[in-house]
Amino acid sequence: MSQLFIAHARFMKRAYTNSYMKNTTYIWTAIIILVLLIASGAYAYVHINSLKQQLSMASTTPMMAGAATQYSCSQGSLSATFGTSSVMLMLPNARMLTLPQAVSGSGFRYESGTIVFNGKGSSATLTENGTVTYGNCLAGTNASTGTAGDTNAGMKTFTDSSNTFKFTYPGMFALTGSDAGYTNDWSAGSAQLGLVLAQVTIPQSFEPKTNFGDAKFTVGTSADPAAVKGCLTQANGSMTKAPVNVTINGVKYAKLTFGDAGAGNLYDTTSYRTVKNNQCYAIEYTIHSSQFANYPAGSITMFDQAKIQSTLDSIAQSFSFL
Repeated sequence: MSQLFIAHARFMKRAYTNSYMKNTTYIWTAIIILVLLIASGAYAYVHINSLKQQLSMASTTPMMAGAATQYSCSQGSLSATFGTSSVMLMLPNARMLTLPQAVSGSGFRYESGTIVFNGKGSSATLTENGTVTYGNCLAGTNASTGTAGDTNAGMKTFTDSSNTFKFTYPGMFALTGSDAGYTNDWSAGSAQLGLVLAQVTIPQSFEPKTNFGDAKFTVGTSADPAAVKGCLTQANGSMTKAPVNVTINGVKYAKLTFGDAGAGNLYDTTSYRTVKNNQCYAIEYTIHSSQFANYPAGSITMFDQAKIQSTLDSIAQSFSFL
């Protein structure tokens, strides 16, 4: 009888022990699950609040990428900060425009109602209500050179947006690009097409009450095989001097001078040509004047051609590839 009691007691002890261990396992499992649930809930709370904060910021702050691109236009300068789906334009007088991206066949186009900012490569145009408010815009850095009293005071150095070249010019003159795309104007009188990369214009007002019309310094290039073949020898007009080999900032050029005339107007061009990367580059300037004899006696004076030429040639001599 005592042995039966002892056996029963041992059985009950084992049963209690097994039950206790199972209950303990269940309790710890429940605690672990509870901790995991609390942790995941806390993570979700933090993550959701972070997303809410980001969305709130996105609704008030334009999603712009990178630094602003500076443009020099016929009417002044502007800056454009391009985002993933919009552009923010900063105009003179602190005027700001944000335009959404629109479909464009080539190049880029941003549009809102009657306001359109479009372009291709380094050129751009801003049109408002059907009127071009900023045209011939050229992308690149246009930095002032020198300080007051310095010999370079009032000068600016332009570096194109692709960091291919730079040159220095008097800041009083207009620096622009060209909206023409492929054009014969890349080099004066050219029969081949090319691109105008940059241009500086000296207006008639620089030499008032004279027979001076205007003058233009141009950086142009063409990959047309005929243009490349005749790059160093082909004058696009009446040759006034034989080509001369010169070196500007370590690069060899052929210097060509030629002229053209028509309807009482004279066009004298000095062109520095070089072939680089299978393209003909023309660093040149053209001075436009009119026949002095066509004016009534005493109504005007002869313009200072040496002064104009010296100003333009200094720009050409400052040109350098980067």
